[in-house]
Amino acid sequence: MPLLSSLEGWSHRLFGNISPKFLRNVFELKDELQKAGIKIYPETYISLMFFLALLTLPATGIALVLLYFTKWIPLIVLVPLPVFVMIGFMVVPSMKSGERAHTLEREMPFAAAYITVMATGGISPYMSVNRLSKVSLMPSMCYEAREIIRDVEIFGMDPLSALDKASRIHPLDIFRDFISGYASCVITGGDVTHFLETKTADIFKVRSARIKIAAERLGMLLESFVIIMVLMSLCFYILFSVESIYSISGISLYSGLIMYTYVFTPILSVVFIYLAHDMQPKTPITDWRPYKIAAISSLTAVLVLLLLTGFFGLIQAPFLEGIKGIVELPVAVAIALVISAAPPAIVQGRFLKRRLGIEKGIANFLRDLTEVRKTGLAPEKCIETLSKRNYGEFNKELEKISSQLSWGIPLRQVFMDFVTRTKSWLSQVVIFLLVEAVDVGGGTISMIESLTRFNQMTQEVEKEKRMNVRPYIMIPYFAAILLTATTLMVLMFLTKTVSLAGTVKVDLELISMIFTVSVIVHSYTIGLVAGKISEESIAAGFKHSALLVVITLVAATLVPRLVVL
Repeated sequence: MPLLSSLEGWSHRLFGNISPKFLRNVFELKDELQKAGIKIYPETYISLMFFLALLTLPATGIALVLLYFTKWIPLIVLVPLPVFVMIGFMVVPSMKSGERAHTLEREMPFAAAYITVMATGGISPYMSVNRLSKVSLMPSMCYEAREIIRDVEIFGMDPLSALDKASRIHPLDIFRDFISGYASCVITGGDVTHFLETKTADIFKVRSARIKIAAERLGMLLESFVIIMVLMSLCFYILFSVESIYSISGISLYSGLIMYTYVFTPILSVVFIYLAHDMQPKTPITDWRPYKIAAISSLTAVLVLLLLTGFFGLIQAPFLEGIKGIVELPVAVAIALVISAAPPAIVQGRFLKRRLGIEKGIANFLRDLTEVRKTGLAPEKCIETLSKRNYGEFNKELEKISSQLSWGIPLRQVFMDFVTRTKSWLSQVVIFLLVEAVDVGGGTISMIESLTRFNQMTQEVEKEKRMNVRPYIMIPYFAAILLTATTLMVLMFLTKTVSLAGTVKVDLELISMIFTVSVIVHSYTIGLVAGKISEESIAAGFKHSALLVVITLVAATLVPRLVVL
C-alpha cells in the first residue's frame, strides 16, 4: 500500500538510528514478527512505532490543555496515548502469533491425515503440500502451504530446506514437530510412511488431550459467568429494591435498572462470549441460516411486544386498550423473547441433528467402503453397492451420489457437489480426503484404510468433546431459578419489614413486576452465553434462552405463592 510504504520510509528516516539500539537493548522482535507472519524488518517496525507515537503527541497536548481548563476527568485517558501506541505495537506480534497457531490447530489433524493418506499411495509430502495450497476448505493450512511453495518456486530453495524453514519459524508446536520430523526422516533415510502415520496418530491424541483441557476451561468460564451474573444481580437488586422502597420519585430505580439490565449485562455477556470464542476451536464455515431466522423472529417479537403493551402508551388507540390488559408486562416480555428464540432454536436443532447424522453416516460408510474395496471392485462400483445400505441422514445424499455416478458424471464432480450442499465442515474435509485418495492415489485399500482410521479418531475426539461439556449445561438452569427465587424473596422480605415499621407505603406489585422483567432478560442472555460455551455456537443458545425464560416466568409466578403459604 502506498500510504504504508510512505509511513515506513518517513519513520525509517527519522528513527532508523534509534531502532537498532532499541531492539538490541530493550525489546527483541525478530522472532515474534516471523512467528506472526508480519513481513517487515524489525528495525522498520520499531521506527514505525516511534513515528506513530510521535504523531499522537499533539493529542496528548490538547488533552492536557482541555483537562486543565474543563476539569473533565475522562480526558485523562488521552494523555498517555503515545505510550498506548507503543504498547500496542509490542503486543500485536504475540497476538498475531497466537491467532496463527490457534487457527491452524483445528486444521492440522486433517492436513496431517491428508499428507499421510497421500503418502500411502506413493505421493510425496511436498506434492501433498503443493495440492493443499489450492484447498479453500483449510484456509490456514492453505496459507502455510503457499508460503512453502513460494520459498521453493520463487526463492529457489529445495523442498526440504523450505519445509525446515517453515517449521523453525512457526508458532504451532505440532506443526513444527510434524514438518521438521518429516524432513529429518527423509535426510536420515527412515521409513517416511511409518513416521507420518505415527505422527498423525500422535496429533490426534494431542488434540484430544487439548480438547479435554479446553472443556475444563470452558466449564470454569461458564461457572464464573453464572456466579458473576447471579451474585452481581442479587447485589444490585438488593440495592435497587432498597432504593425503590425509600425513594420518593423512583427515578433512581428505573434509570439504574435500565442501565444494568439493557447496557451493562449485555456488555458482560459479549465479553464472556468473546472469551469462549477465543478458547474454542474454530471452523472456516458458519451456518448463518439460524441467525437469519432469528432476525425475522426478533422483528416479529418486537411487534408482538408492542401490541401486548399497547406500544407502551406511546400511541393512543381504542383497540390497543383492549389488547393491553390481556397480559401483564413480565408475561408480555417473556412471550416476545420466546417468539424471538424458539424458531431459530427449532431450526438449529434440525440442522444440528442432520449434521451429526451425516457425519456419523460418513464414518460408517468409509468403514464399509474399506471392506468392499478389498473385493477388488472399483471405487465407483463400491459406492453404488453401498448406496443400498442404511446410513441414516447420509443415505439420501449417498443415493444421489450413486445415481450421478451411474450417469457417468466424474467422481470428483459428484462429491464436490455434495461438499457444496452440506454445511458440515468435518464432512466436507472427510469427503475431500476421500476424493483426493481416489482421484490422485487410485483409491488403494491402504489409503482408504488410513482415511477410515483417521476419520474414526476424529469422531471419537468430537464425541469426547461433547461429553466433556455436557455436565456443565445444567448450571444456567439452576442459576436462573436461584436468581429469580432469591430476588423475589429478598424483595418480599424488605417490603414486609418496611410495612411492619409503617414508615413508607410500598407498592410491592409494581416493584415485583419491574424486577421480574429484569430477571427474565438476564435469563435470556445467560442462555445465549451457555449455548456458546457448551456447543460452540450462539445459535445453540436460543433453545436455552427460550427454556430459561419460561422457567424464570414460572418461578416468578410460583415463588410468591409458596412464600405466602
